[in-house]
Amino acid sequence: MRRFFRNLLLFIVFLLVLIVAFSVYQSDQMPELKKWHTLKPGKELLLTKDYPDINSYLKDEDAYIRKIFEEVADSSLDRHNRYNPSSYYYPLKNGDNLNASFVYDPGKENTKAAVLLVHGLSDSPYYMRDLGKFFKDKGYYVFGLRLPGHGTLPSGLLEVKWQDWAKAVKWAAAQVHKISVERGNKPFYMGGFSTGGALIINYSFLGLDDKTLFEPDRIFLFSPAAGVTPLAKFSAMHKALSWIPSLGNLRWLDILPEYNPVKYNSFTKNAARQIYLLTKENQRLAKEIAHDGKQKDLPPTLAFQSMVDATVVADDLIKLYKELGTAKDRLFLFDVNRMYRFIIKKEVLENCDPRKVSFAGDNAPQLHLLLNKPKPDSLYGPIVCGVYKPDKEGFTNIWPDSLITWSVNCFAISHISVPVSPYNKLFGSSGFYGGFDVHGENDVLIFPANDILRVQYNPFFDVMTYEINDFISE
Repeated sequence: MRRFFRNLLLFIVFLLVLIVAFSVYQSDQMPELKKWHTLKPGKELLLTKDYPDINSYLKDEDAYIRKIFEEVADSSLDRHNRYNPSSYYYPLKNGDNLNASFVYDPGKENTKAAVLLVHGLSDSPYYMRDLGKFFKDKGYYVFGLRLPGHGTLPSGLLEVKWQDWAKAVKWAAAQVHKISVERGNKPFYMGGFSTGGALIINYSFLGLDDKTLFEPDRIFLFSPAAGVTPLAKFSAMHKALSWIPSLGNLRWLDILPEYNPVKYNSFTKNAARQIYLLTKENQRLAKEIAHDGKQKDLPPTLAFQSMVDATVVADDLIKLYKELGTAKDRLFLFDVNRMYRFIIKKEVLENCDPRKVSFAGDNAPQLHLLLNKPKPDSLYGPIVCGVYKPDKEGFTNIWPDSLITWSVNCFAISHISVPVSPYNKLFGSSGFYGGFDVHGENDVLIFPANDILRVQYNPFFDVMTYEINDFISE
């Protein structure tokens, strides 16, 4: 028996040595950390001070972001670097601050509702600007919140917790709700993209019992993080070694050039860990709500989701609707463009088919699907599609008189594209990123090939806003 335990101990020691050796090798293979990977931004404002209103916060936040950018600014950096003040990608030009929270205000007398918008992980509020302009044009007061750790340096996501993001959302919701009341008890809405969607789901779940939270009249979700890959649960394993200065890059999943002015390209393992923990918490709360039969008390919710999403798990959102959805809720699913079925993987065509999704029961949530028309009936041929809903006969085209088409060079809707308009200056069809369509050889450009291939804007943005209008009018 002693020999067994001795051999077991030797095996464990050998395994630990092997793990350390592999970690050192892995660290050596990773790019060198830059200043924006190691410098810690100052303590986030919403975590240290209770601001009485949005305007006072916006003023301090703008100064906070500018100060951090000044600390790492270097004109000798690569011309593509977002921390080079001379770069095209520098986000603080012409008096604008692309990474800051924003307000779109139609004026007190013109306000018909107030809405809080929350961005995704490693993003900035810029990704919510197109939706913000849509809501503002409807006469809504809009506040786009910047989450703690975002919009400054990638290192801001090394130590942040999802509870920090939730605290910021709670403060922002209280402020936007206050404005909705002050302007004549107007409706209060909340909208979130990706991680922002997960935070709003969490807020609405907690609001069932926590009466200090203000219940929104409607919720809008865009590629919400209802679930992420299970591999994220292992993202904390680096902590055993990454405290060693020479192995600090083990705290990162990706160390990449920072050429995007409104999003981190480098990505910390802690960020992956936090969104995993948040989604697990939401899944736990969902089970409790379903068990207690409280789903009818949740706010009406409209979610938009691509069936092929490389960032979040679409099936987890569908499962959430099956678990908690009622007739007051709606799920909108984007299919792939089946005109390209000859080059799309067979398993994608079969396993990611929204026509296989169904909700049972008289009180089931509404389901709308964007599909290629089975029989093209116009000169646009197979790129013609429609918005369908399932019924006893199969599927009914909700807008039979509307011409809806895929972009001819688009085979799917990506995770990041859902909240972005084709007219966005950076990511739209004519924007620097969205309109970037070049070909050449591997390992030549500063952009990873996947970034070029991935669609940056939603060609069905107008369809989505029509759905939002329809949902609000119910």
